[in-house]
Amino acid sequence: MPRSFHFILFTLILAVGVFAGVGLERFPFLSPFWWLGPILLLSIGLSGLLKHFSSYYLFLALPLAAFLAFAVGNRVWPPSSGSTPPRTETADGLVPVPLGGNDSLPRHVLYAPAGTRITVFAAGLQKPRLLRFNSQGVLFVSLPGAGRVLALPDNDGDGRADRSVVFADGLNRPHGLDFYLGALFVAETGKVVSLRDLDGDLRADQKHVVSSDLPAGGGHWTRSLLADGHGSLYVSVGSDCNACLEEDPRRATVLKIRAAGGRGRIFAFGLRNSVGLALDPVSGEIWASDNGRDLLGDDLPPDEINLLRDGGDYGWPYCYGRRVPDPELGSRLRCRQTQPSEVDLPAHSAPLGITFGNGLKAEPWIRRSLLVAYHGSWNRTVPTGYKVVSIPFRQGRPAGPPRNLLRGWLVNGRAWGRPVAPLVGPDGALYLSDDLAGVIYRIVMPGSQS
Repeated sequence: MPRSFHFILFTLILAVGVFAGVGLERFPFLSPFWWLGPILLLSIGLSGLLKHFSSYYLFLALPLAAFLAFAVGNRVWPPSSGSTPPRTETADGLVPVPLGGNDSLPRHVLYAPAGTRITVFAAGLQKPRLLRFNSQGVLFVSLPGAGRVLALPDNDGDGRADRSVVFADGLNRPHGLDFYLGALFVAETGKVVSLRDLDGDLRADQKHVVSSDLPAGGGHWTRSLLADGHGSLYVSVGSDCNACLEEDPRRATVLKIRAAGGRGRIFAFGLRNSVGLALDPVSGEIWASDNGRDLLGDDLPPDEINLLRDGGDYGWPYCYGRRVPDPELGSRLRCRQTQPSEVDLPAHSAPLGITFGNGLKAEPWIRRSLLVAYHGSWNRTVPTGYKVVSIPFRQGRPAGPPRNLLRGWLVNGRAWGRPVAPLVGPDGALYLSDDLAGVIYRIVMPGSQS
């Protein structure tokens, strides 16, 4: 073959490798294993050029490959203009609110109800996920990729973390957190542990394995955790696949485990990936978000908010939403036996953390609602999600469609942040983790005096 063919071929392979590497940065939820693809492509391209050409051609091919990769990247993900939008009310009633309190996100603006103040409570975090406060008002956050749980004290009460303390290290993808009887319970991928700080230095001194029989392995690896305050823990275990018949019946479930230890049991099943768990502070009922399957198009299936019932079958992989049969696996007869969703959310919104607004210093319509973080789509033609919504509740049940509460992380089709988990703090402010920007926001809502 002519030398020109080899030059074009290996330059294109280099360009694809650069493009793949840049693209992976936009999907922070993917494991490091995916980086093997770009590395392999770059290795093939470089070795091919060095084998067939002198170093002169290599220096010609490298900038050409980079130019091609970034040219295609700018067409796929148009860059943000970075301009500040006018301070006017939008169709959903939200107004632009510039971020304050930190220089790590200097140009960004979010949209929120008029009178809202948004500051960065902590920055420079490695993909922060779920949040919990202890009884002393210290915020704890899980960092699955780092294998850590951090404590973020704000001793002077200025709305910013004073320091970051490694509460626990060496954990296997810690995700779910909750406190019970002075211990922090942490859900790792394959087990649940309890951690205690005996001397008050914000570092775990005592570790106890509560349950070591969680399904480990591939697919959805996050394990969220909720303590009900009565000695039971609820742990969500996502599916091992997109849509399939699981070999392990504990996959795509929420398990119930005694905080004192022991083997758990299946509390609810047919839940593809329920990352968000929340306890209704009035009724004690457990609510969950659920991420629907992929590969049914841009608008199917809906993501869900479910009320969990002991022994409840929530449909996956046979049904979705309000007992709608999956076109590949379901049937109407099978779906009649399942629990319908309480709220259908836009497909591919990726609802993660959820929390009730009780205790929030805010207007009644915000306090009396379930707050849901849409992490945002990754495979939809027109991206969706990337915001926080409130679902109004009345007498313990949803009483209306979701309403935008916070948005602005998606600009011109490109995301600069991805909200993960909202949590009401003891100060009445809303705290929100963002695993793309690597920050935790502190949000003071209208109606608050703090």
